[in-house]
Amino acid sequence: MSLEQLSQAEIKVTSVAKKEQDLWLTPAAAYVITKQDIARSAASSIPELLRRVPGLQVAQINASYWAVTARGFNSEYASKLLVLVDGRTMYSEIYSGAHWDSIDLPLEDIERIEVIRGPGAAVWGTNAANGVINIISKPASETLGTLTSASVSRIEDVTTIRYGRSLRGQASYRAYARYVDRRPFDLASGRPAFDGADTWRGGGRVGWHESTKGTIRTSGDWYHGRLKTQLMPSVAPSVAPSLMEHEAIAGGFAMSRWEHKATTWDTALQGYYDQQTRTELGGQTRTDTFDLDFQQHLAADKRHDVVWGSELRVTADHFSGVPLLRSNDYKNDLVEGFAQDEWTLVPGRLKLTLGTKVQTGTLAGFQVLSSARLLFATSRTQTMWAGASQAAVAPSIQDKYSQFPLVLGITDGLPIDGTFVGNADLKPETVTSYEAGYRRRLGESLTLDLASFFSNNLRLQSLGLVSALFQPTPAPHVQLDFETGNGYRARSCGVEAALAWTPVRTLQFRGNYAWMQARTTQMDAGSLSILNGWDTPRNAWTGMASWQPGDGWSVDALTSSVGKRPINPLPSLGTGPVPASQFLEAYMRMDLVVRRKVGRGLELSAGGTNLQAPRHLEFDAGTGYVEPAYVPRSSFVMVKWTFPKD
Repeated sequence: MSLEQLSQAEIKVTSVAKKEQDLWLTPAAAYVITKQDIARSAASSIPELLRRVPGLQVAQINASYWAVTARGFNSEYASKLLVLVDGRTMYSEIYSGAHWDSIDLPLEDIERIEVIRGPGAAVWGTNAANGVINIISKPASETLGTLTSASVSRIEDVTTIRYGRSLRGQASYRAYARYVDRRPFDLASGRPAFDGADTWRGGGRVGWHESTKGTIRTSGDWYHGRLKTQLMPSVAPSVAPSLMEHEAIAGGFAMSRWEHKATTWDTALQGYYDQQTRTELGGQTRTDTFDLDFQQHLAADKRHDVVWGSELRVTADHFSGVPLLRSNDYKNDLVEGFAQDEWTLVPGRLKLTLGTKVQTGTLAGFQVLSSARLLFATSRTQTMWAGASQAAVAPSIQDKYSQFPLVLGITDGLPIDGTFVGNADLKPETVTSYEAGYRRRLGESLTLDLASFFSNNLRLQSLGLVSALFQPTPAPHVQLDFETGNGYRARSCGVEAALAWTPVRTLQFRGNYAWMQARTTQMDAGSLSILNGWDTPRNAWTGMASWQPGDGWSVDALTSSVGKRPINPLPSLGTGPVPASQFLEAYMRMDLVVRRKVGRGLELSAGGTNLQAPRHLEFDAGTGYVEPAYVPRSSFVMVKWTFPKD
């Protein structure tokens, strides 16, 4: 398809209401990264692709770690963003947030990435507080034949091999293998950081179509990798023997989904088993998850369109050699049900969507999460929407049951040691959000999408001092004990804008802008610091250009500017190291890729990332344990060869 055709094509989303909807008529702040966007990008990983989404904060911590969230409160483990792969949750209940190193999927196998900014808890449940990212894979029937790709750059080497074939009847399958070798970045001193990783990943997918009405999809995956991590001085040597930590990750899943469609209803049943293992900080964690999900979509009549369903999830976490937790085994259960009704008030013009989810879980407790959204289509070229939603963020195992030693500095010649202790009585955070949006088609070549929000966050996690004692042994020192609590609240607001312009069929420009701010208020006088601070720039914009000059050539560029943002460090005590600034400096980056298709199946690419500057810092650890590193300028070449389908 030409760029003009792509800009005019209807884009479907399924993540807003667990049913297929036209993006233009969706009463939510939604953005879709299409397979064409992925194929033409200079990105080699999913977080890099997410840089183009307005209202999404993406920061690379070092060669292997990322901080990604929507609408503020960014961190190494952003607790308010729910990440899914084909509807399978990637949220870690041990730390909160997603491990992006375990979601390093081949980009060639991704159909699209749907990003919902704002609460999606009425459909997806706890932790979908500020956004949902759903990574949707291509059907096996669309990946037939053989594909090989290899890229070499200053920062990483990536190799992917995939094979797909049709079977008898309506069945098809694919299998793939992928290897990634990431090289270390630099520290502020200019020395190479002890980071980087090498990972192997493989998997497959089988799809069977009984007819146009019924499908069965089964998929599986496995991965194994070794990571190097430069630790913060406040962590080592209390926890690790040195500042240089060797880590290992491994895991896999098996999932099957059955769908059946009829004239006025469709039903889906999905089940999966997932296992993840991580070795870090001298210990090993293992998580086993079993999940069963049922949902049904009913077009009851011309005015009501209902989606309802239920889910059961059982998770077992086992820890060995981990000195940071009070127990070696934790078991968590989650049972939930939801219902959502899209009610047509004025056909073709006005729709009201009401939804609620009721759930009970070991970590989240009992929750009732509701949402109301109104869509007004004034014409075929203009829509307006508004919504009000409630969401919750469950405490993690680390938040409730950790025992973490700290090195805090020196006062009056005495060392200050501390202990970070979890709070078993910690309550879930809650979010009430109000949103409004406007979409407009200006002629056949220009589209505008605006969204705004105001959110009230209660019971934000904090750090409080519970005791301060002088200890004469084993050497004289001051012992400070800290405990997690719900000591802060915050009010945040923002505006997000996306503009797309196609002046001619071979040229397209897109731009995104986001303005956000928040104000936190101390609710508990004993709280010294907020643990999940705002950590978000007030201003950020991204510009993208795509050009197809012809004869198989294409040129794509992405430029982004990220404003300075506040840093949320631990309390500074004694005469130990104090952060030089309370803000992380603004930065700009530019990525460029030039592609040439040669013959039927060969594609050659060359380009660069972060071309704006030799290096820049995107994230400050704050309350994390990973030492941030500078993202360097890099160039790359890539060869992709696709053999004909069988």
